[in-house]
Amino acid sequence: TAMDVYSTAASALDKLVTRRLQPDADFLGTARRALGALDAALRERGSRGGAQPTPRVLKTAKGGSYGRGTALRGGCDSELVFFLDCFKSYEDQRTHGAQILHEMRPLLDAWWQDPVPGLSLQFPEQTMTGGLQFRLASVDLEHWMDVNLVPAFDALGEGSGDKPKPQVYSSLIRSGSRGGEHAACFTELRRNFVNSRPAKLKNLILLVKHWYSQVKASHTLGRRSTT
Repeated sequence: TAMDVYSTAASALDKLVTRRLQPDADFLGTARRALGALDAALRERGSRGGAQPTPRVLKTAKGGSYGRGTALRGGCDSELVFFLDCFKSYEDQRTHGAQILHEMRPLLDAWWQDPVPGLSLQFPEQTMTGGLQFRLASVDLEHWMDVNLVPAFDALGEGSGDKPKPQVYSSLIRSGSRGGEHAACFTELRRNFVNSRPAKLKNLILLVKHWYSQVKASHTLGRRSTT
């Protein structure tokens, strides 16, 4: 409960995070192997020849709470971004992204022909534009990872870990994009920002997430009891 945080001495908070808040290590390892296989399948798809060569994957990046190391035990979110050579601009991503995602669903089905032991694959109702959503869940359903597969324009280029050039942002402004529409293009920046901070910052984020989820649940329960 939320009282766990209030009743724990400051010196013992790190242990609370490790023992109760961080994701199950076995599940994370299994999910990591599954996403690694999907990453390889995406790259292999782009390397095939043919009369109409498929777009080549320049690189991939993992975001979300999983990629940033701020996932909470139980369920977490992950963003697997694949940067394509056919996207030369933000406008290209906007124009051709839906078609790329349409072509991705058969690849996901083929990837899961050799399922990872201990995991199930589920396709929830698609509620986000610009990405293909699926869930990896443990057999007992106690742990899960909601994954958003996103094709993106490689706006940062090779210097993804450095401060972007000003024209990266000026071209984004000129593209007339909606707020957050091309957030996936900057996945590496967001991930690197969090991962370059001390581990205690991630622990603090987990504590706040845990506190918020427990308080929110208790408020929801309270409203139900009064109706």
